[in-house]
Amino acid sequence: MRSLIVIFSLFFIYLISGCKESESSKPSIQGAKGEVLVVIDNEWRNGSEGERVREVLFQPMLGLPQAESIFTPSFVPHQRFTGAMRTYRNIFFVRIGEDAQDDHVRYYRTTTWAKGQKMVVLEASDSDNFFELLNEHEDRILGFFLAAERERSLSVYKRNRNHKMINEIESKFNVNMVVPDEFTRNQGSDNFSWMSKEASRFSQGLMVYDFEYFGDYEDITREFLLDKRDSALQRNVPGPSPGSYMATERTVETTFSRMTINEHQAFELRGLWKVEGDLMGGPFVLCAHFDEENSRIIMTDGYVYFPDEPKKRNLVWEVESLFYSVEFSQK
Repeated sequence: MRSLIVIFSLFFIYLISGCKESESSKPSIQGAKGEVLVVIDNEWRNGSEGERVREVLFQPMLGLPQAESIFTPSFVPHQRFTGAMRTYRNIFFVRIGEDAQDDHVRYYRTTTWAKGQKMVVLEASDSDNFFELLNEHEDRILGFFLAAERERSLSVYKRNRNHKMINEIESKFNVNMVVPDEFTRNQGSDNFSWMSKEASRFSQGLMVYDFEYFGDYEDITREFLLDKRDSALQRNVPGPSPGSYMATERTVETTFSRMTINEHQAFELRGLWKVEGDLMGGPFVLCAHFDEENSRIIMTDGYVYFPDEPKKRNLVWEVESLFYSVEFSQK
């Protein structure tokens, strides 16, 4: 019996690994942005194991004015995981008990089922090992699916570029960065570029600016970057009322984390923006790119304004994805 389980598991890995099959020959993924299909049998879904999965995927995304979960999961048992179900954009496949080959978590950037699909497989021989694996891999699982959503957005934007704004950013800041053709130029200055997408019900904005910095990466703090941000916004982003301007909402916490983007060190900040002298506001996300060679920091700063809709997660993700295209020019 055990040998049959091993053979089936190896065959399953072969099926989902997508070896030697062209992406163009696969069907398109289905499901809305941020959705994750969790494949888990009802025995575990209805127990503490399923509750732990929900805790991981339903935890709130930081830096939003209203509570929204990082992902929107749905659940299906293994026997119903057939047909179109297998083309979901993000799949979290959980197998617990005697059917598990061994205790492991595997990450699949390609599968045979759909182009652009991402999948995580967690197999555990018992409940204790399941909890141990999920606790150990929680951050990596979230990061894997988040990166997948960023990559999908950026892939679309790369096919539809605003070359005029791309050239302006490269000329001003000596940086290569993708800008979608939906974004149009707003006012700017010699060291500040501001562009936005103005839809009928919402606005997405992108700002790029820089400043000199001669210190060490480890010495940069959240307060230092927020002070630089507010100084730049006050000078360059006026509000709708005379004397009003965009600023950081300091009464709520802004997150601060260190990261690496395209082989350079960076910082990510998430929080809320407001307009001093007016009533506008919403979420922002910022990446500060540390350019040690040229003694400067480049800020890519994105915001969303969508006052009539509490759900802003996907709009923030779309702007954020552009930051991951930033590369220092070799000129």
